[in-house]
Amino acid sequence: MPIELRHRTYFAYLDVPKDVRDAIGRRVFRQTLQTDSRSVAERRAAPLIGQWKAEIARAREEPNHNDAKFWRDALRRAKTPEDRLIIETNLEAHILDQGHDNTDPEAQRFYGEAFGTLIPTTEYLEEWMSSIQVKDKTAKMRRSTIERLSNRFPMLNDVSRKEVRRWITELLASLEPATVQRLMSDCRTYWAYLATIEAVPEDSTPFDRLRLKVKRSSWLPYTPEEAVRFLKAAQGDAQLADTIRMAMYSGARREELCSLKVEHVKEDWLNIVDAKTEAGVRTIPIHGELSDTIHRLVKDSADGYVLSGLKPNANGDRGDAIGKRFSRLKRTLGFSHRHTFHSLRGTVITMLERAGVPEGTVQDIVGHERSTLAGSTYSGKSTLEMRREALDKLVY
Repeated sequence: MPIELRHRTYFAYLDVPKDVRDAIGRRVFRQTLQTDSRSVAERRAAPLIGQWKAEIARAREEPNHNDAKFWRDALRRAKTPEDRLIIETNLEAHILDQGHDNTDPEAQRFYGEAFGTLIPTTEYLEEWMSSIQVKDKTAKMRRSTIERLSNRFPMLNDVSRKEVRRWITELLASLEPATVQRLMSDCRTYWAYLATIEAVPEDSTPFDRLRLKVKRSSWLPYTPEEAVRFLKAAQGDAQLADTIRMAMYSGARREELCSLKVEHVKEDWLNIVDAKTEAGVRTIPIHGELSDTIHRLVKDSADGYVLSGLKPNANGDRGDAIGKRFSRLKRTLGFSHRHTFHSLRGTVITMLERAGVPEGTVQDIVGHERSTLAGSTYSGKSTLEMRREALDKLVY
């Protein structure tokens, strides 16, 4: 991250390439980050760097006089009132050349976008995307959210708390409350970015305090007997049966298992590296009842994955097909929507807790954040041997 410490304050900076210095009017971008903390500085610098890179990219593009953003950037770079007057005169001449009168609604909208009183909602989407560091799947979801926002509110000026509440009502007619809550969270994050670059007023918070109540997940764990019943019922689908067995004796998530590579399997433990959260990156001992299955899958792998042959979906997840096959099996066995593949994690957690395994060790096995102050601050992670002893208590 291009930041530098000057007189106990960090600055963000970015050199302007020679080929666009005249167009941009400077040799370097530099701005104070108003902090002496490097971590805070890096977080504040990211959106600025994204904004500057986008400006450099725009300066390299062929001028498009029919794009209001061309005129808006030109007006913003004007160094003197005289320069600004020349640009405004040229803008008016361009509007007339297009056959529009100044009173035409289309011309007025163009003026609004050119002078910055009207800004398309997706104007800064690419800059925002370049400033965030998330997995590809999350990035795609966030981009989709802002595009959905833009379809409902084409201009940033259209967004207000009142209209956002109406939009939520429309969304709830076809989407689950949890999905709507995620959409609002993405919009809130985007809006906060817009505030940092002064594209919207700093005190404008149309996505805050919406009082959107979401019923928490009501997943139910399987009993040990029900888990065994699933395992037996899946014998006609060997790969599904292997996945169920792996979940029963590890407590791992479906996607963690489906993305597990052969190289991450050691002699008697698994390295989970592709996890949902930071806490999910962990080492899990291979249970005695799972050893033969794992080593058979490793030996037979044709593509470097333990569960070989699965095709990733558009988001790169390899577990979708397994999830669908499990759901079909679940329905044939008469289970409701409150039971999912994820419920097998609940089975493992419940069995370990009832066997007296310490909470911190259980959390380390399944990849949960340490939930207590003592567990998260003062206590180290459980050892591999402690986890092995705990998993040995899983007896179905």
